Amino acid sequence: MVKLGQEGAKCGYRDEKASLKGELERQLIHLFTGIFFIIFVYLTGDHALTLLLLLLVFYLAVIYVILNEMLPSPLYAFLCRWGRPGKQNIPLKGTILLVCGIVVSLILFPEEIVYASIAVVGFGDSVATIAGVTLGRHKLPYSENKSIEGTLAGILAAFFTSMFFVTPVQAFVGSAGGMLLESVVDLQTIKELNSQAAYKFFLNDNFLIPVFSGLLMFIVGLF
Repeated sequence: MVKLGQEGAKCGYRDEKASLKGELERQLIHLFTGIFFIIFVYLTGDHALTLLLLLLVFYLAVIYVILNEMLPSPLYAFLCRWGRPGKQNIPLKGTILLVCGIVVSLILFPEEIVYASIAVVGFGDSVATIAGVTLGRHKLPYSENKSIEGTLAGILAAFFTSMFFVTPVQAFVGSAGGMLLESVVDLQTIKELNSQAAYKFFLNDNFLIPVFSGLLMFIVGLF
């Protein structure tokens, strides 16, 4: 078994090149996770909400195991590979928040908007980060970590993929709104699970983007 604090300190990357590679790998996984959940919701149909809630319970059980230092060292080292060093030592946090966002979207919005909102966070968020770390040269005036190039690339990627499910106007509004939100949301750390302000755990783009972009697309669809 591992001590979370001890092992967490070893989760950093040795150099900038390795850190960049790790970030690109994480975003590719994030993109394919979005594709998976679109297919999952489509194939499970009316049972999607129930199955997602069960999946959420499973993920929470895994987090409990990790936080209580019950995880074998080799498995923890594998999971640690997909975390963000110094920011997020438990990679499942992003997936849990994405599932929560999809659950809320399923409750509030029609199915086609749910698909589009997953596409916005899956494709838009991933492409924005990849473009930002590889091509970003001009920082947004309100963010030290986000670039104009990354945000624009994310909007385009989200727009073209979400157009498969909703109208072009809905796709544009949802994509632009979702990616602008992504540019101002800071990644929260797993330590906030134990903070008094537990709601801050949900101040994460994986949860906020599908709900916010879905809301925008739903409002536009009313006109």
